[in-house]
Amino acid sequence: MARRRKRAGLHPIDRLSSLPDELLLIILSFLPTLTAGRTSLLSRRFRHLWKASPSIDIELYPYYMKKPKYVAMFNTVLLSRKPSNPLLRLRFKLNCPDSFDLSHSFISSLLEHASSLGLRHLTIDGYWNFTPCIPTVFSITSLESLKLPICDSIPSGTTLTHLKSLSLCLNPTNSAQVERLLLELCCLEHLKLWVSSGVFSLSSLTIKKLELNFHSYSAVDSAASARLSMPSLNFLYVESTFFGESTYEHLPRIHGNIPLLRKSVINLSGIHPEHVAAVAQLLNCISHVEELSLHLMTWAKKLHLFLI
Repeated sequence: MARRRKRAGLHPIDRLSSLPDELLLIILSFLPTLTAGRTSLLSRRFRHLWKASPSIDIELYPYYMKKPKYVAMFNTVLLSRKPSNPLLRLRFKLNCPDSFDLSHSFISSLLEHASSLGLRHLTIDGYWNFTPCIPTVFSITSLESLKLPICDSIPSGTTLTHLKSLSLCLNPTNSAQVERLLLELCCLEHLKLWVSSGVFSLSSLTIKKLELNFHSYSAVDSAASARLSMPSLNFLYVESTFFGESTYEHLPRIHGNIPLLRKSVINLSGIHPEHVAAVAQLLNCISHVEELSLHLMTWAKKLHLFLI
Protein backbone atom coordinates (compact mmCIF):
# COMPACT_ATOMS: atom_id res chain seq x y z
CA MET A 1 0.00 0.00 0.00
CA ALA A 2 2.83 2.40 0.86
CA ARG A 3 4.49 1.68 -2.49
CA ARG A 4 1.26 2.37 -4.35
CA ARG A 5 0.90 5.74 -2.60
CA LYS A 6 4.48 6.64 -3.41
CA ARG A 7 4.07 5.71 -7.05
CA ALA A 8 0.84 7.66 -7.33
CA GLY A 9 2.41 10.67 -5.68
CA LEU A 10 0.10 10.44 -2.67
CA HIS A 11 1.91 11.75 0.40
CA PRO A 12 0.40 12.67 3.79
CA ILE A 13 -0.38 16.37 3.91
CA ASP A 14 0.85 18.28 6.97
CA ARG A 15 -2.07 20.66 7.34
CA LEU A 16 -1.04 21.63 10.87
CA SER A 17 2.18 23.29 9.75
CA SER A 18 0.31 25.30 7.16
CA LEU A 19 -1.68 27.11 9.86
CA PRO A 20 -0.54 30.58 11.01
CA ASP A 21 1.05 30.95 14.45
CA GLU A 22 -1.95 32.89 15.74
CA LEU A 23 -4.29 29.96 15.06
CA LEU A 24 -1.84 27.39 16.42
CA LEU A 25 -1.59 29.34 19.67
CA ILE A 26 -5.37 29.21 20.03
CA ILE A 27 -5.25 25.43 19.59
CA LEU A 28 -2.40 25.08 22.09
CA SER A 29 -4.30 27.19 24.63
CA PHE A 30 -6.87 24.41 24.99
CA LEU A 31 -4.21 21.88 26.04
CA PRO A 32 -2.74 21.36 29.52
CA THR A 33 0.64 23.05 29.62
CA LEU A 34 2.49 19.75 30.04
CA THR A 35 0.85 18.41 26.87
CA ALA A 36 1.42 21.65 24.97
CA GLY A 37 5.11 21.50 25.88
CA ARG A 38 5.44 18.12 24.21
CA THR A 39 4.63 19.69 20.86
CA SER A 40 8.14 21.15 20.93
CA LEU A 41 9.28 17.76 19.59
CA LEU A 42 7.26 18.10 16.40
CA SER A 43 9.54 20.48 14.55
CA ARG A 44 11.84 23.47 14.95
CA ARG A 45 8.85 25.77 14.51
CA PHE A 46 7.08 24.24 17.51
CA ARG A 47 10.16 24.28 19.73
CA HIS A 48 9.26 27.61 21.32
CA LEU A 49 5.76 28.29 19.99
CA TRP A 50 3.98 26.60 22.91
CA LYS A 51 5.67 28.96 25.37
CA ALA A 52 3.65 31.86 23.93
CA SER A 53 0.28 30.22 24.62
CA PRO A 54 -2.08 32.71 26.30
CA SER A 55 -3.27 29.93 28.62
CA ILE A 56 -1.41 28.04 31.36
CA ASP A 57 -2.91 24.92 32.94
CA ILE A 58 -0.39 23.43 35.33
CA GLU A 59 -0.30 20.96 38.22
CA LEU A 60 1.67 21.83 41.34
CA TYR A 61 1.83 18.24 42.58
CA PRO A 62 4.75 16.68 44.51
CA TYR A 63 5.40 14.13 41.75
CA TYR A 64 5.97 16.88 39.19
CA MET A 65 7.59 19.57 41.34
CA LYS A 66 10.43 17.21 42.27
CA LYS A 67 11.41 16.81 38.62
CA PRO A 68 14.00 19.38 37.42
CA LYS A 69 12.66 19.35 33.84
CA TYR A 70 9.13 20.08 35.03
CA VAL A 71 10.31 22.94 37.23
CA ALA A 72 12.30 24.34 34.31
CA MET A 73 9.21 24.18 32.11
CA PHE A 74 7.17 25.90 34.82
CA ASN A 75 9.73 28.69 35.08
CA THR A 76 9.76 29.12 31.31
CA VAL A 77 6.01 29.43 30.75
CA LEU A 78 5.22 31.62 33.77
CA LEU A 79 8.07 33.09 35.79
CA SER A 80 10.14 34.09 32.74
CA ARG A 81 7.19 35.46 30.78
CA LYS A 82 7.28 39.16 29.94
CA PRO A 83 4.34 41.62 29.70
CA SER A 84 4.88 41.64 25.93
CA ASN A 85 3.55 38.06 26.02
CA PRO A 86 0.23 38.45 27.92
CA LEU A 87 -1.24 35.65 30.03
CA LEU A 88 -5.03 35.56 29.71
CA ARG A 89 -5.92 32.31 31.47
CA LEU A 90 -4.29 30.54 34.42
CA ARG A 91 -5.30 27.33 36.15
CA PHE A 92 -3.47 25.90 39.15
CA LYS A 93 -4.08 22.40 40.50
CA LEU A 94 -2.88 22.16 44.09
CA ASN A 95 -2.67 19.09 46.29
CA CYS A 96 -0.74 17.77 49.31
CA PRO A 97 1.38 20.90 49.84
CA ASP A 98 2.93 19.58 53.06
CA SER A 99 4.83 16.89 51.16
CA PHE A 100 7.00 19.36 49.24
CA ASP A 101 8.20 22.94 49.39
CA LEU A 102 5.10 24.89 48.38
CA SER A 103 4.54 27.94 50.53
CA HIS A 104 1.79 30.53 50.51
CA SER A 105 4.36 33.22 49.71
CA PHE A 106 5.46 31.22 46.66
CA ILE A 107 1.89 30.90 45.36
CA SER A 108 1.24 34.59 46.06
CA SER A 109 4.36 35.56 44.11
CA LEU A 110 3.15 33.48 41.15
CA LEU A 111 -0.22 35.22 41.25
CA GLU A 112 1.40 38.65 41.48
CA HIS A 113 3.50 37.90 38.42
CA ALA A 114 0.42 36.62 36.56
CA SER A 115 -1.34 39.86 37.47
CA SER A 116 1.46 41.88 35.87
CA LEU A 117 0.83 39.90 32.66
CA GLY A 118 -2.79 41.06 32.42
CA LEU A 119 -4.43 37.87 33.75
CA ARG A 120 -8.17 37.70 33.01
CA HIS A 121 -9.29 34.19 33.99
CA LEU A 122 -8.08 32.41 37.14
CA THR A 123 -9.01 28.91 38.34
CA ILE A 124 -7.66 27.30 41.52
CA ASP A 125 -8.44 23.60 41.95
CA GLY A 126 -7.47 21.14 44.66
CA TYR A 127 -7.53 20.59 48.40
CA TRP A 128 -5.40 23.17 50.13
CA ASN A 129 -5.77 25.93 52.67
CA PHE A 130 -5.75 28.78 50.18
CA THR A 131 -6.91 31.45 52.63
CA PRO A 132 -3.51 33.23 53.11
CA CYS A 133 -3.36 33.83 49.34
CA ILE A 134 -6.88 35.27 49.04
CA PRO A 135 -5.81 38.95 49.42
CA THR A 136 -3.45 38.50 46.46
CA VAL A 137 -6.21 36.98 44.35
CA PHE A 138 -8.60 39.84 45.04
CA SER A 139 -5.93 42.38 44.14
CA ILE A 140 -5.78 41.18 40.50
CA THR A 141 -7.91 43.97 39.06
CA SER A 142 -7.84 42.62 35.50
CA LEU A 143 -9.78 39.43 36.38
CA GLU A 144 -12.96 38.70 34.41
CA SER A 145 -13.61 35.22 35.83
CA LEU A 146 -12.56 33.59 39.09
CA LYS A 147 -12.96 30.09 40.52
CA LEU A 148 -11.72 29.33 44.03
CA PRO A 149 -11.74 26.32 46.37
CA ILE A 150 -12.94 26.54 49.96
CA CYS A 151 -12.46 30.14 51.01
CA ASP A 152 -13.31 31.22 54.56
CA SER A 153 -11.95 34.76 54.39
CA ILE A 154 -12.81 37.34 51.73
CA PRO A 155 -11.29 40.83 51.99
CA SER A 156 -13.58 43.84 51.90
CA GLY A 157 -13.33 46.72 49.47
CA THR A 158 -12.64 44.54 46.43
CA THR A 159 -11.35 46.21 43.26
CA LEU A 160 -12.49 43.47 40.86
CA THR A 161 -14.47 45.89 38.75
CA HIS A 162 -14.15 43.75 35.60
CA LEU A 163 -15.23 40.43 37.16
CA LYS A 164 -18.15 38.87 35.26
CA SER A 165 -18.05 35.24 36.46
CA LEU A 166 -17.44 33.92 40.00
CA SER A 167 -17.37 30.39 41.47
CA LEU A 168 -17.06 29.90 45.23
CA CYS A 169 -17.91 27.57 48.09
CA LEU A 170 -20.54 29.01 50.42
CA ASN A 171 -20.83 27.90 54.05
CA PRO A 172 -22.02 29.38 57.35
CA THR A 173 -18.48 30.64 58.02
CA ASN A 174 -18.16 32.87 54.97
CA SER A 175 -21.79 33.51 54.00
CA ALA A 176 -21.81 37.09 55.33
CA GLN A 177 -18.58 37.87 53.46
CA VAL A 178 -19.94 36.41 50.20
CA GLU A 179 -23.12 38.45 50.60
CA ARG A 180 -21.03 41.60 51.04
CA LEU A 181 -18.80 40.69 48.10
CA LEU A 182 -21.76 40.42 45.72
CA LEU A 183 -22.79 43.96 46.59
CA GLU A 184 -19.28 45.19 45.71
CA LEU A 185 -19.05 43.46 42.31
CA CYS A 186 -20.61 45.89 39.86
CA CYS A 187 -20.21 43.81 36.65
CA LEU A 188 -20.91 40.26 37.87
CA GLU A 189 -23.24 38.35 35.53
CA HIS A 190 -22.62 34.68 36.41
CA LEU A 191 -22.42 33.23 39.93
CA LYS A 192 -21.83 29.58 40.83
CA LEU A 193 -21.91 28.46 44.47
CA TRP A 194 -21.29 25.13 46.20
CA VAL A 195 -23.44 25.16 49.33
CA SER A 196 -23.40 22.78 52.31
CA SER A 197 -25.95 24.23 54.72
CA GLY A 198 -27.11 27.43 56.35
CA VAL A 199 -29.43 30.35 55.71
CA PHE A 200 -28.11 33.07 53.43
CA SER A 201 -29.24 36.03 51.34
CA LEU A 202 -27.86 36.85 47.91
CA SER A 203 -28.41 40.28 46.41
CA SER A 204 -27.18 41.59 43.07
CA LEU A 205 -28.51 43.96 40.44
CA THR A 206 -26.35 42.53 37.65
CA ILE A 207 -26.36 38.72 37.98
CA LYS A 208 -28.16 37.05 35.07
CA LYS A 209 -27.15 33.41 35.60
CA LEU A 210 -27.10 31.66 38.99
CA GLU A 211 -25.97 28.10 39.74
CA LEU A 212 -26.53 26.64 43.20
CA ASN A 213 -25.06 23.24 44.07
CA PHE A 214 -26.36 21.96 47.41
CA HIS A 215 -24.49 19.02 48.94
CA SER A 216 -25.08 17.40 52.31
CA TYR A 217 -23.02 14.54 53.72
CA SER A 218 -24.65 14.07 57.12
CA ALA A 219 -28.13 13.87 58.57
CA VAL A 220 -26.91 16.42 61.12
CA ASP A 221 -26.60 19.09 58.41
CA SER A 222 -29.62 21.35 58.16
CA ALA A 223 -31.15 22.29 54.84
CA ALA A 224 -29.82 25.36 53.09
CA SER A 225 -32.20 28.25 52.58
CA ALA A 226 -31.48 30.91 49.96
CA ARG A 227 -33.21 34.25 49.78
CA LEU A 228 -32.56 35.86 46.40
CA SER A 229 -32.84 39.49 45.42
CA MET A 230 -31.74 39.47 41.80
CA PRO A 231 -33.99 41.54 39.53
CA SER A 232 -31.85 40.77 36.44
CA LEU A 233 -31.70 36.98 36.90
CA ASN A 234 -33.03 35.05 33.88
CA PHE A 235 -31.49 31.57 34.39
CA LEU A 236 -31.39 29.45 37.56
CA TYR A 237 -29.71 26.07 37.96
CA VAL A 238 -30.24 24.13 41.19
CA GLU A 239 -28.60 20.82 42.06
CA SER A 240 -29.18 19.05 45.35
CA THR A 241 -27.35 15.87 46.36
CA PHE A 242 -27.60 14.17 49.73
CA PHE A 243 -25.16 11.37 50.55
CA GLY A 244 -27.11 9.60 53.24
CA GLU A 245 -30.65 9.04 54.46
CA SER A 246 -32.49 11.90 52.79
CA THR A 247 -35.35 13.58 54.61
CA TYR A 248 -37.80 16.34 53.91
CA GLU A 249 -35.72 18.77 55.94
CA HIS A 250 -32.65 18.36 53.72
CA LEU A 251 -34.21 19.73 50.55
CA PRO A 252 -33.08 23.33 49.88
CA ARG A 253 -35.46 26.28 50.11
CA ILE A 254 -35.33 29.11 47.60
CA HIS A 255 -37.42 32.26 47.68
CA GLY A 256 -37.16 35.97 46.97
CA ASN A 257 -37.30 38.59 44.23
CA ILE A 258 -36.46 37.12 40.79
CA PRO A 259 -39.10 38.65 38.46
CA LEU A 260 -37.20 38.18 35.17
CA LEU A 261 -36.47 34.47 35.64
CA ARG A 262 -37.36 32.68 32.40
CA LYS A 263 -35.52 29.35 32.48
CA SER A 264 -34.66 26.96 35.29
CA VAL A 265 -33.01 23.54 35.57
CA ILE A 266 -33.54 21.54 38.77
CA ASN A 267 -31.57 18.34 39.53
CA LEU A 268 -32.47 16.52 42.76
CA SER A 269 -30.70 13.31 43.84
CA GLY A 270 -31.61 10.95 46.68
CA ILE A 271 -35.34 11.63 46.32
CA HIS A 272 -38.05 9.34 47.73
CA PRO A 273 -41.79 9.30 46.95
CA GLU A 274 -42.60 10.98 50.26
CA HIS A 275 -40.61 14.04 49.15
CA VAL A 276 -43.08 15.04 46.43
CA ALA A 277 -44.64 17.76 48.59
CA ALA A 278 -41.20 19.17 49.42
CA VAL A 279 -40.26 19.25 45.74
CA ALA A 280 -43.48 21.11 44.95
CA GLN A 281 -42.65 23.64 47.65
CA LEU A 282 -39.19 24.15 46.14
CA LEU A 283 -40.76 24.86 42.75
CA ASN A 284 -43.26 27.42 44.06
CA CYS A 285 -40.82 30.31 43.84
CA ILE A 286 -40.11 29.67 40.16
CA SER A 287 -43.66 28.96 39.02
CA HIS A 288 -43.52 31.90 36.60
CA VAL A 289 -40.69 30.51 34.42
CA GLU A 290 -41.28 29.87 30.73
CA GLU A 291 -39.09 26.75 30.59
CA LEU A 292 -38.48 24.30 33.43
CA SER A 293 -36.39 21.11 33.35
CA LEU A 294 -36.88 18.91 36.41
CA HIS A 295 -34.67 15.87 37.00
CA LEU A 296 -35.36 13.56 39.96
CA MET A 297 -32.91 10.80 40.85
CA THR A 298 -33.83 8.17 43.42
CA TRP A 299 -31.41 5.88 45.18
CA ALA A 300 -32.65 3.19 42.80
CA LYS A 301 -31.07 5.32 40.06
CA LYS A 302 -34.32 5.95 38.23
CA LEU A 303 -34.25 9.22 36.38
CA HIS A 304 -37.44 11.18 35.76
CA LEU A 305 -37.28 14.09 33.35
CA PHE A 306 -40.02 16.66 33.08
CA LEU A 307 -39.97 19.50 30.57
CA ILE A 308 -42.58 22.14 31.28
